[in-house]
Amino acid sequence: MNKLDIKISNIIKHYKKLKVENPDTWVEFCAEQKNLYLAIQYAALATNKLKKRNPHQYRLKQTDLQVFSELLLSLEVDIAKAKTFDELFLIISKRSVKGIGELTKYDTAIRIAAFLKLNPEKIYLHAGTKKGAINLLNKRITTKTISKDELPNIFQTLSCAEIEDILCIYKDRLKSLDTA
Repeated sequence: MNKLDIKISNIIKHYKKLKVENPDTWVEFCAEQKNLYLAIQYAALATNKLKKRNPHQYRLKQTDLQVFSELLLSLEVDIAKAKTFDELFLIISKRSVKGIGELTKYDTAIRIAAFLKLNPEKIYLHAGTKKGAINLLNKRITTKTISKDELPNIFQTLSCAEIEDILCIYKDRLKSLDTA
């Protein structure tokens, strides 16, 4: 293993430890709902079983999240038909609600996908994740997604959702990998 792989391996180990100690209670809560309607509602409102809002959505207005939730609930039949995460994300991301950005749409899709048992098959690049990917790959990225095979081999054993999370959480550490 080269120096870069060792550094990335340490980031991955730290991430896995972090996830064990701090599981995503918003995703878990949506996954355990008794029906899709409730999963959509809680996912769009960004709340967990303690009725706490996800930190990614803290700054959003409750009224904007409510409008977003109602819009997605009106699309329950279409959401139920989604066979892949990409189809689900497309249904959600095409919808425009004032105050709701790409990160919220992605997070909502991940939460609903947990209920539907769908997993992303590519890495979706919202602001933080895109910065992490640019820092890791040391190149300009103009696409909204990247595939796992564009990343160093050490990432290949991770899911695309895990990679998305790592690129976002460790975006600043990834910038200094090749020079540190």
